[in-house]
Amino acid sequence: MMQFKALSILAVVMSASHVAANILPEDIINTIGKVTDLSSSTADAAKDIEGGNVLAAAPKLVTGFKDIVSTVTGAIPMLENEKPDEAFSEGDQTNICDAFTTFVEVHQDLLNVVIGKNSLLSSTPFTAPVAAVLRTLEGGVDTLAYSIIGLVPTCADKAQMDLENLDNTIGDAIDIYSS
Repeated sequence: MMQFKALSILAVVMSASHVAANILPEDIINTIGKVTDLSSSTADAAKDIEGGNVLAAAPKLVTGFKDIVSTVTGAIPMLENEKPDEAFSEGDQTNICDAFTTFVEVHQDLLNVVIGKNSLLSSTPFTAPVAAVLRTLEGGVDTLAYSIIGLVPTCADKAQMDLENLDNTIGDAIDIYSS
């Protein structure tokens, strides 16, 4: 009788851990939302950079980018290791793609603001850290995006186009801050 209880408990624990290992559409949407919010906050920090406050405001920009990189790299294992048992519904895939599109739009806004602030930042010691974090961000965003695209076949083409547009903007920002 004791062996049966022990096996029952083990079966419940293993079943629960299996369920916990399956990613849900909400997990992906929430993660994308968090990165989107960080991108928006970082864009606000970038917009605050002006001639008289560059040295005081630029560290907030670099910290914002580091937070984005940290969140993106933290999400990658979740997306790569916690695969769903079955494909997400078409509605869930659309919601994930919509969240990704919103992220791309917000992140491109951030990058365009940063590109526009190059003349102010180029005379500071923050140019090299911005370029470095942009290069790191590019790799992380690509890995995250490809993991997401693999989970949303019904809208993967649109997500791929969004990623290509974002990669172009990141590339422009890297080029500007690396020169």
